[in-house]
Amino acid sequence: MFLGYTSWLEHFREIHPRRKHSYLAKFPKRFSKISGYLLYVRIFRNKNELLSFVRQLEPAVLLVDDKLLNLFQEMSILVVSEKNIKYKHHKRLVLLADNLSNYFRIILKEKPRSFREELKKFEK
Repeated sequence: MFLGYTSWLEHFREIHPRRKHSYLAKFPKRFSKISGYLLYVRIFRNKNELLSFVRQLEPAVLLVDDKLLNLFQEMSILVVSEKNIKYKHHKRLVLLADNLSNYFRIILKEKPRSFREELKKFEK
């Protein structure tokens, strides 16, 4: 089910520039259809808050963007970098996280006053 509901996900860098605006406009509605499959959705602007949240969860495995790999190296859990992910549903989760970060990065840049309001719609 999750793979079917996330088949629309594309890596943001691979979307043609003319399609990016419509992709972002459709993102909240599409995301709402898959949010029920997710236990937590959080957007962090601070690495320390992210680390604290992950420590609190105590996950057995952590899928991490390659840019954040060094941040989690000292934790006593299995950390899998994005480039080493093999399973399709794991790849979709990382792609979803990338899309969320891009969506909020653009919201913060273009509509900073609506950032908090948008954040409330997504976090659970």
